[in-house]
Amino acid sequence: MNNLDWRTRTFIVGGAIGALFGIASAYIYVRSVEKRGEPPELAPGDAVGLGLTALGLLRQIASLNEPDKTKKKGH
Repeated sequence: MNNLDWRTRTFIVGGAIGALFGIASAYIYVRSVEKRGEPPELAPGDAVGLGLTALGLLRQIASLNEPDKTKKKGH
């Protein structure tokens, strides 16, 4: 039962942080488009860059609980 508790909390906190980050990102994007006064246009290269950045962030999050590979075993 304890595993379910920390997992549930993790999903709730992660979902809330993700939602807030998404809303903040959309707000910043909309403000920048309105400031330029031009219709929004996302170039394919920009979309690929954003996707790779998101994947890098996911890799960082996935490795949070991994042991440090630079330390030698037994020390």
